[in-house]
Amino acid sequence: MQRSRTQSVVVSAGVCALMFGLAGAAAAGGPLPALEGGDLAQGQFAAMHMLLQKTVLNINVATIDVRVDRGTQSRFAQIASGKSYAPDLGHQLALAAIDAKHAVVVMQFKRDIPLNRWIGVVKDSLEEARKAGLITRDVEKTVGDSLAEWFGALKDRGYEKDDRLIYAVMPDSVRSVVVSKGGQVLVDRVDPGHPGRRVVMGSYFATGSEFREPLLKSLFESAH
Repeated sequence: MQRSRTQSVVVSAGVCALMFGLAGAAAAGGPLPALEGGDLAQGQFAAMHMLLQKTVLNINVATIDVRVDRGTQSRFAQIASGKSYAPDLGHQLALAAIDAKHAVVVMQFKRDIPLNRWIGVVKDSLEEARKAGLITRDVEKTVGDSLAEWFGALKDRGYEKDDRLIYAVMPDSVRSVVVSKGGQVLVDRVDPGHPGRRVVMGSYFATGSEFREPLLKSLFESAH
């Protein structure tokens, strides 16, 4: 049975946040990751945006915003300047996005999602990731068994409308933050290691991701 778009957005949120726990997370704290500042780029080919909807009923599920570093912006410009979007072009842009050294991804939920439902769908997604060769069976089991503990702060609450799930992707770490509509930080963890960058960006831009084309098209459209 084909997954709904609601399930898919939950899957992406889960896999991105959870596959790094094996490296030994640390409490983060400090200013929240932002879509501006530091070496994050501005202007053409710097930002992507999409609204994810549940197709049949046109229900808004989440918005996703991505901003990349100046080096990635330069690669995007080299690939896409003066061209129209096409699948081959999108593939090149996706590879550049997956290799971004620094990026910030913000997913803002537009509906409530109970934590138990989220955990169940994430476990399904871990199985799919293992089948695709992205993770081992041991990683699948360790992450799946640890979900309730890692996200215990959301046990009774779950994800609520206008919560934000934020990733700060760096060369050597990924910071994952869950922030409520009112600004309360519910989860804040830093997971060290090189693989995290490619796992996070890959979940959005790998072949088959439903986020890939809308995000890349928005990048292209914003450049013209």
